[in-house]
Amino acid sequence: MVVLDLKLDGVYEFAHFDINFTYPKRVVHSIIEDEHLEGRERFRYKKAIILMGANATGKTTLGLALQKIFTYINTGDPAPLLEMAMKDQASFEIDFVNGGFTLHRLSGTICRAADRVDIAYRSTEIGKTDFYEKCIQNFLDRTSELEKDPQYLRQSVGEIHARFACPWTDPSPKLAEADPEIVLKTLRAVIGTLDPSLRDISTPEHTHNTFLIHRRNQDIIIQEGKILHRELLSGGTAQGIDAALFLASMMGDDISFYFCDERFAGVQSDVEKMLFTLMMERVQNNEQLIFTTHNTDMLDLNLPKHSFVFLRREPEDGDFRICAMSASDVLKRNTDSVKCAMVNDVFASLPDLSLLAELDLGWPHHE
Repeated sequence: MVVLDLKLDGVYEFAHFDINFTYPKRVVHSIIEDEHLEGRERFRYKKAIILMGANATGKTTLGLALQKIFTYINTGDPAPLLEMAMKDQASFEIDFVNGGFTLHRLSGTICRAADRVDIAYRSTEIGKTDFYEKCIQNFLDRTSELEKDPQYLRQSVGEIHARFACPWTDPSPKLAEADPEIVLKTLRAVIGTLDPSLRDISTPEHTHNTFLIHRRNQDIIIQEGKILHRELLSGGTAQGIDAALFLASMMGDDISFYFCDERFAGVQSDVEKMLFTLMMERVQNNEQLIFTTHNTDMLDLNLPKHSFVFLRREPEDGDFRICAMSASDVLKRNTDSVKCAMVNDVFASLPDLSLLAELDLGWPHHE
């Protein structure tokens, strides 16, 4: 599953919003291999994206909107789409590939007052030498087929397999398909890094998807991917366990789209960078990872500039509109530093601190 373009209007806080996950030119000696559809080298997409921005710029709700759209595709139930409309009329449009060489475009107009969603569906085949910009000129309208058969969309697209690690989801990933040995190995590496006193981890006999972290005379249980008695651990260690389980779940199942949203606020910066690198290495051909963070040290990673995308709020008609900008849209030279550009607010993604600077609480001033 690969998302190529997403447009949202009236969905959560998004208005006339467009975010694109393609790039036009092949990057020589890129650390990310095969950033294109397998068998279609000119059809390029961003395989691993670091999404950054100040608070309230839509990073989390972007993931929520994607999950709602995926749920609709998998079930045909319009209720999730109605839930994401913040106006009487809202709309979305998503371009994606879900296996094979077919580019899909799903559009929807959400009429909240009428409790109705009008869906349009288009698709086109991706030729051997085709690229994204060429394919979108060749869409064929399949909406009439969708109106005849409610199952037509699901049959044409196939089931979408995605995993979201976000504040609004259960933090425990489903580990039913994961190799217990891989899970145990990952837990030992991650937890041992965060807290050397927790290196002793075992799997009890005659149990399924259960792990014990031994600490002095106390055992902390992880069962079906969920930490029991989470309060016994530090916040950073608990987040590290969540990350280890998410990382392990990326192996051995058919998930192909991953959205990991700010799960590392309590984890040391170097650990977050290493965990992201390990996640990125597990992303296979025709898969995609979106990783949101506030950690500016992530900008030091040796990634293509198009991998860094910034969300920001721009003033418009007395209000603020959320916009997306890729670092590659601004930084054209190989020597340009993404981190330096962000520190200097080239992407206009830093918070405005003027109100805090002007804050006067009446405290006494010392001469």
